[in-house]
Amino acid sequence: MLKSQELEKRKNKRQLRRLNQRDKILQAGEKLFAKKGFHLTTLEEIAKSANLAKGTIYLHFLNKVDLFISIIERKLDVLLKKIREEIRKEKTSVEKIKKAIKVHLSFLEQNKNFFRILQSLSGEYKREMEKELTERVIKKNTAYLGIIRNLIQEGIKEGQIKPLDAHKLSVMLVGVVHSLTINWITQGESYPLVKDSDLAWEVFWEGAGLKKE
Repeated sequence: MLKSQELEKRKNKRQLRRLNQRDKILQAGEKLFAKKGFHLTTLEEIAKSANLAKGTIYLHFLNKVDLFISIIERKLDVLLKKIREEIRKEKTSVEKIKKAIKVHLSFLEQNKNFFRILQSLSGEYKREMEKELTERVIKKNTAYLGIIRNLIQEGIKEGQIKPLDAHKLSVMLVGVVHSLTINWITQGESYPLVKDSDLAWEVFWEGAGLKKE
């Protein structure tokens, strides 16, 4: 019995150590990819920044592409979870959309490196990682757009939003959020980004909101 418990403790310690190593690699990779871009960042640099041997990275990730996409994937998972949790607290579709905008901008403000990595995904990178992106990242991004699209569809049914193409509206709304984030970064991050949630909503509502006469 004691031997079995000891083996279980050792197993748990190994799992915790592996999780800690993985987290260190993801954090180091996020900082370096955001600063130098995908091509100029090496696994040697990431390992050094994480205080780990280069070989340790291969215990957790297949290669640099796998690590790069895993960083994006992890952050998108967190964003999706936060948005789902927060919109459940609201009653109407309009309030849920406003909350989703606020959560999204707040998340990007707190995760500037993640946003820079997203912006670095040029056409060249996308071609290079096309299969991985399609299967992993684009799938999650589609899930996020799906949340916004469904909320817009609810708003249309409730008579709050004009009966327009809900998918296109969701793409436009996310585009506004990202454009405001780019502006915030170029302006030196001199104000709280989340303050722009009101502006993003106003732009959306003026175009898509069904005003009562």
